[in-house]
Amino acid sequence: MVRYLKRAFFATVKLPVFGRVPLNLFIVALAFAAGFNREWRAVWLFGAWVEFAYLWVLVTNKRFQNAVDAEVFASEQSDPDLQRRRLISQLTPDARARLETLARKSLAAVEAARRGGTEEYELQSQRDGLDRMSWFYLKLLLARQLLMTQEPNAAGSQLRRQISELEQQLVARGGSEAVRQSKQETLRILNRRLELLQRRGQALEEIDADLARIEAQADLAVENAALGPQSMSLAGNITLASAMLETDLFGASQSAVDSLDRTFGPGEPVNRPETEP
Repeated sequence: MVRYLKRAFFATVKLPVFGRVPLNLFIVALAFAAGFNREWRAVWLFGAWVEFAYLWVLVTNKRFQNAVDAEVFASEQSDPDLQRRRLISQLTPDARARLETLARKSLAAVEAARRGGTEEYELQSQRDGLDRMSWFYLKLLLARQLLMTQEPNAAGSQLRRQISELEQQLVARGGSEAVRQSKQETLRILNRRLELLQRRGQALEEIDADLARIEAQADLAVENAALGPQSMSLAGNITLASAMLETDLFGASQSAVDSLDRTFGPGEPVNRPETEP
């Protein structure tokens, strides 16, 4: 509601010569200034009533709300830092503390490398790698939290019911081709989520292993940075065992996760060592 009020109060209109101007703010300021004249003092009361009515009508208008939400969504899509902060806000305090610890280690690695005389372009490369590693870590924490908070039997029953309904709708062949493609994609996502839920224990083990691996990689980055430029390791090259970096597990946050994946790059498959028979 606050963002709707703010957007309504600072609403702009395009005027010839002047371009876009905050017309409502200009009118409020004009009425406020006029009220300092005793003969025009009543304009404050009248202006306040008109402003309240204007804001109420606009803020409660569904089309206006949709337009504001679309603007916010578009700005988030072009602002990775804002998207990441929103995802971090969804973490539990314990998970957030783990992420903050990793961030401190990453900062310590970069500072140690700088003190060791590492060139700026090498420092930037290390920052990029550590930033990418931090994104993988955040994504794994989110996936772990979502799996931990889902009750397997209840969630599985709901997913199977949604899958069955979608399959029936696709068999009926109703709607346009675009609608059918959308439903097929939704069906794929639901099947993937059901698959993950069915192997929830294994998925959690993989996530925990990868979280520990990233933490060890951060410790190694700090140690290597202290030894000088020749010992620097590119933390962003870490490969992960779990499939959490390429799933559709994140519900309402999926669009933000996908956007950040495009920014930082998808996870690389792990190269598992061959075992002796």
